[in-house]
Amino acid sequence: MKNTLVTMMTGLALAATAQAGEDYSAKAPPVPVPEPCLWTWFAGGSGGYVDDIDNDMWTLHIGKEYKCPGSNSSHALYLEVGWTSWDEGDSLYFDVGDNDPNFNLDYDFDVIPITLNYKYESQLTNNLNWYIGAGAGVAISEIDISITNGGNKFSDDDSETNFYGHIFAGLVYNFTESFEMFGGVRYLYMDGTDDYEDLDIPGVLDDDFFYELGARWNF
Repeated sequence: MKNTLVTMMTGLALAATAQAGEDYSAKAPPVPVPEPCLWTWFAGGSGGYVDDIDNDMWTLHIGKEYKCPGSNSSHALYLEVGWTSWDEGDSLYFDVGDNDPNFNLDYDFDVIPITLNYKYESQLTNNLNWYIGAGAGVAISEIDISITNGGNKFSDDDSETNFYGHIFAGLVYNFTESFEMFGGVRYLYMDGTDDYEDLDIPGVLDDDFFYELGARWNF
């Protein structure tokens, strides 16, 4: 009888231990695996107005954005190509007085800025973000120069590559995860072109502001 009682108590103890182990294992939560930060591609373009030269400017860009799940901000690197043109005329005097100018100077510019840019973007509301950034590169200028003196006319053309840079800021509105529109302003800097026939021709996009509106697609 004693042996039977000991055997029954031992069996109950083993069963209780096994049941307790099963309950503990069932209640243990799985270890969450954090989602990785991702680089995603985007492409877009913009158009707008350059105030000093009183003309339009157009850009296209492509790059990658780095964002972590749960974060309200992102970082982006992208390559951009722009285009604008400018016509300018001037009168040159080589003597003092109220005489007519000795020469009339006209020059036409086509400028293609190419830059590598960094952009930081952060959330304001569910769909509205703000951004700031900067970029640097070169500006390729095609210059056509025409000088007239009475019935005499001289013309020439040249191509130059100069340093170009900008800083920018603005707002982004996300219509969907893959499509957004943005608007902002840039401050532009461009080195002047080399002197031509002792004429100092300034950089077309130097010390200018560019007001732009654009769209971007995220892939």
